This record gives sequence, structure tokens and C-alpha cells, in this order.
Amino acid sequence: MPEPGPGEALVRIAISAICGSELSAYRGARRAGEQHNPGHEMAGTVVQANGLCRIVEGQRVGVQVLIGCGECLYCLLGDPKHCARGASYLQNGHSEYVVAPEICLIPLPDELDWETAVLVCGDTLGTPYRALQRLGGVQATQTAAVFGCGPIGLGCLTWLRYYGLRTIVSEVHPYRRALAEQLGADVVLDPDVVNVAEAIRQETGGGADVCLDCSPVAQTLVDALEAARVFGRVGWIGEKAAVTVSPSRQVIHKELKIAGSWYFTAADFHEELAHYRRGLQVRQLITHRYPLEEAPQAYQQFASRDSGKVVLRYDSNPDDTQHRGREG
Repeated sequence: MPEPGPGEALVRIAISAICGSELSAYRGARRAGEQHNPGHEMAGTVVQANGLCRIVEGQRVGVQVLIGCGECLYCLLGDPKHCARGASYLQNGHSEYVVAPEICLIPLPDELDWETAVLVCGDTLGTPYRALQRLGGVQATQTAAVFGCGPIGLGCLTWLRYYGLRTIVSEVHPYRRALAEQLGADVVLDPDVVNVAEAIRQETGGGADVCLDCSPVAQTLVDALEAARVFGRVGWIGEKAAVTVSPSRQVIHKELKIAGSWYFTAADFHEELAHYRRGLQVRQLITHRYPLEEAPQAYQQFASRDSGKVVLRYDSNPDDTQHRGREG
């Protein structure tokens, strides 16, 4: 049982979600000496508050995982991931109990069930939302293309459908193509069958207004640049190794606007919450639910790519009254 220090809370976790960034550790690519589990999307109830100012025991909270110094420009702007002194990471999100500093805790309104909370307070919706804000927002008259339909790509699709855009997705895996179609994608492309960038240009009469690259595959970043129209906007979300691009032809001559999105802030959460209250639907992103005891099966399911978002439910939390069964 972890012990909270001064300014920290002990949180009994109700739900955590598996992220694609965890798969390298799952497959064995861990640094020597690492003992933690890589979970970093979670929500639960504060059971012990050690000298906190705004969080009390019994409060339901979402837990952010990036911790800054609290004093530099970026931290004061509410963006600890860019802390000038280097952000640290809260670990062990797939645990019954987690210790977190107060700055990482986001109070949850009663209207948010645990599943909605872990999505709105996590990467799945937060990082795509920030990408759209970094690009200047979107309009219902536009067409957007999403490259890669893992949870982040499906989160992008959810936002784009909510805003009313026409959507085109590119995804190599059959299950996720079908899921994207189920979630409302207007056009679904298989990059193993068609030249995606060319198909998008033909479908849109010159290119998509917004392209969002959510894949770890190098080619999708190039596809996003090639598929964007003149004056289009491209969001880079899927982390990957070095990629070769042609700045003059693919960016400068088309006068593209490009923005990266790494994480999200507490301020983004409050804006997301406002959209949820206006009708944003999110729980359909979760396709499989497992109890903590079946975490190996949950990871196996997620690693197969035959899933959308996969979550772990915790029986240790007596406030967790939601259905704990699995859904296909």
C-alpha cells in the first residue's frame, strides 16, 4: 500500500485504460531496473488527503500523470508537460491504489460515470482535442482525414463527428476499419489496397481540409501531408521515428499549417466537459472491459488490435457500481 507524502493524495482506482504507448513495454522493451507498470489513464476516489488545499477525502478525481515544478512559465500556464526543469511521470496507473500530488488531480462532477471520466480525463479524447485546438479549430463545412484508428484515431473521429465534419479514415486493420464505420466515418480506406493520399484527393476534389496523423507508422505522416489540400492543416499526434519529407513540395508550396499534440491540460478537460454536457458521446469508444485480475487477457486483446479502447475495472472501489462485464 503506497503512503502519500505532504501535498499528496492516496487514490483508490475505480478504472484505468490501456494506451497504445504501453505496448512496447508489454512486448518486452523496458529499460533495465524498471519496476512500475505503464498505466497512465485512470480515475478513482481520494481515500486519504495529506495536507491538500482543494481536494478532500471521498472526492472522485481523474488523475493526470505529468508533474512539473509548478514555478516555470509553462507550469504557470497550466502546461506541466513542457516544464522547463523537466516533467516527471506518475506511474503504476494499473493499480488498486495510486499516490498522486494534488496538481495531478482533476475533480469529477457527479454526472460523469467512471467510463466517461477515464476517456475525458485521458489521452483518448484529450490529446485529439488539443490537436484540433492547436490547429485553430474546425468547421462543419470541412472534410477531415484520420490516419490510423487506434484509440487516439477513434478519439479524433469522435470529435470530428461531433463537430459535424465529413470524415475519411485510413486504417489497415479490419476490426478497426469496421469500428470506424460503426462510429460514423463517411469513407473508410484500406492503405494495403489503395493509395490513400490519392484516394483522399479524388474524394475531396483536391485534398482534405484537416489531416490528423494518429499512427506510429512512418508512411502515415507522409500520407497526411500528401492528402492535405492547399492551405490545409495537418496535426501530428502519432509518435514515431524519423520520417523523410519534402518541405518545399509537401509543406511550403501548399502553405500548410502543422501542429503537434503530445498530451492535454486540465483546462482542456474543462472544455471537453462542456462539450460532453452539450451532447458529445464517448463511451462507444470502449469495446472491451476486464476486471483487474484479467489484465493479461486485456493486454492480449488490445495488442491484437481487435478492439477499440480497453479498460480495467476495480472491484476494490465500493463506489464503482457500473457494469463490470466485458463487451465485444
